[in-house]
Amino acid sequence: MPVISNKTGRYILLMVVVLATIYFLYMVREVVITFLIGAILAYILFRPVQYIEKKGISRIWAITTLYIVVLGTFIVFSWMALPHVVEELSDIAFTLPKYADQAQDVAAKVEKMDLPAQVHQLVRENTIKIEKYIYSSLKGFIAVFYKLISKIFIVIFAPILAFYMLKDWERIRDSFLKLLSPQTRRSFQVVGGEIDIALINFLKGHLLISLLVGIATGMAAFIIGVKFALLIGIISGISNLVPYFGPLLGGIPAVALALSESSRLAIYMTLAILVIQQLESNFITPRIIGDKLGLHPLVIVFALMTGGQLLGIWGMLLAVPVTAVFKVIVNFMFFKMVEQ
Repeated sequence: MPVISNKTGRYILLMVVVLATIYFLYMVREVVITFLIGAILAYILFRPVQYIEKKGISRIWAITTLYIVVLGTFIVFSWMALPHVVEELSDIAFTLPKYADQAQDVAAKVEKMDLPAQVHQLVRENTIKIEKYIYSSLKGFIAVFYKLISKIFIVIFAPILAFYMLKDWERIRDSFLKLLSPQTRRSFQVVGGEIDIALINFLKGHLLISLLVGIATGMAAFIIGVKFALLIGIISGISNLVPYFGPLLGGIPAVALALSESSRLAIYMTLAILVIQQLESNFITPRIIGDKLGLHPLVIVFALMTGGQLLGIWGMLLAVPVTAVFKVIVNFMFFKMVEQ
């Protein structure tokens, strides 16, 4: 009977430990997600905290000051905007069944026409599809609303975890680096620095551009007279985080909501979106972002399509920063191989 060597036994034990750890993390994935969101939040806030610290304020008070500003801004925004958002969403939910009734009316008028049987059958089938789509959209909206409420655990604890991560940011970083050998530590610091630059450039640029586009689109809808101006602005701002496809993702619901009132408003809304997107792509983006990521447009499009295929809208939102990080790692590995 063959005897398992000590080396093989260690590998088997290591594999068992890794698999058990992965299974454990999967079982407590809600906690892991909370810690991950807390880490992302801490990463985003670390530079503002450093900026406040340079004014002679201690780390604890710098974090507290930043939290007060962010929380105050969120409360003011919620107090001013949230009731209007809820009202507009309620109006949309109330309007959707009307579209189903309109579809049935159109189908009934077509039934009275002297048309071939195949045409009548086609109209009936598409009317049923439209009704199913409308009611599934309403059901999906309600499901998303309740899902957001169920994630209140993350909303509460992620900022608390981020607070402690920010307070001991350098200590946590150094503790992790001490686990690595000196050579690996230096390589990790180089790659980490380049990844940090790529992510910060992406976050600062795209968040600012999305905010500007969302405000401009919402104001345009308000000036034109579209009923759901605030919701249109929010959707446009969030969708604009997706490069290239963002204007389309945000433009379709904006025009559709305008069309629910009149075709004239839909035309005006379309023209306004075209003007805003031309200004954004030709003037704002080149000045704020330029080519800081160093990614070819074809690479970005491929990443967006792949991310959308794998994870839907979340995949599209994460595709560009993940690709930028992947590029840094691949470049580093390539130069390491060339040096050897």
